[in-house]
Parts: sequence; C-alpha cells; structure tokens
Amino acid sequence: MNEISTKSNGKTLKWFIASALLTGLGMWVVGGLYHNLILPTVNKDMHPHHEGLGTTLIAYFILAFLMTYIYSTTEGKNSWAKGIRHGCIIGVLWVFPHGLAMAATHETSILYEVKNTIYHVVEQGIGGAIIFYVSRYFMKMQVRVRK
Repeated sequence: MNEISTKSNGKTLKWFIASALLTGLGMWVVGGLYHNLILPTVNKDMHPHHEGLGTTLIAYFILAFLMTYIYSTTEGKNSWAKGIRHGCIIGVLWVFPHGLAMAATHETSILYEVKNTIYHVVEQGIGGAIIFYVSRYFMKMQVRVRK
C-alpha cells in the first residue's frame, strides 16, 4: 500500500489536504490557460470566457480530492508514472462516458468528445503528477523528522 496511506497521523491529513488543494488549483490553472489563451489563439470560433471561474475551481477541488483519495488507496510504488497514469485514467473516466452520452442525446460531434477526452487525459495527468510530487515531498519531510 502507498506509504502515505499507511500512516494515520496529522501528517497524512496535511498531505491529503495539501495534495488535493494544489492538484485542484494546478488543473484549474492548466484548464484556464488552455481554454482562455491557447484555444482562442488556434481556433477563431473560440473566445476567452471568464464566467463561472469560481464554480469551476470548486469542481476542480472536488475532482482533486477524489483523485487524491483514489491515489492514496491504490497499490504500487509511489512514482511519477503512477501519478500520471492515475491522472490519465481519471481524465477518461471524468469526461468520456458523459461526453458520449451528450453527443448521442444532443447530436453533437463524437470527434469533439474524443478530442476533449484527450485534452483531459493531459490535464488530469498533470494533476496526477502533482499528487505524486506532494506525496514525495511529505514522505521526505517524514524521513527528515525521524532522523
């Protein structure tokens, strides 16, 4: 089991909260940069939008708390690969089934949903990397305290 999840002390709670908050904020920033700076530059039909940023941040925090919890309960060595793989899987689970249902019921493009899923694989992959990084930081802090 993950080294962090086997500890039941205040440091684990601090790790969990720090990881979820930093991950949520990181994915929110990546999403904002992509949707408000990059996408409008490459697609003339897309325009920057700033409505709902607070609600979007809350959604990313909820997603990050779920990602952090699932990451902390999975087996395997704590590694960049585990974090990124975890994030990529969550990216697919978060948007693809719903996107397909929306494409079917609203007759929108399935190709768009595939592209959107690929984007979220990258975005949540970054989130998984942040979870790993925060986890590694807290494990190093625990080792320093023990010495």
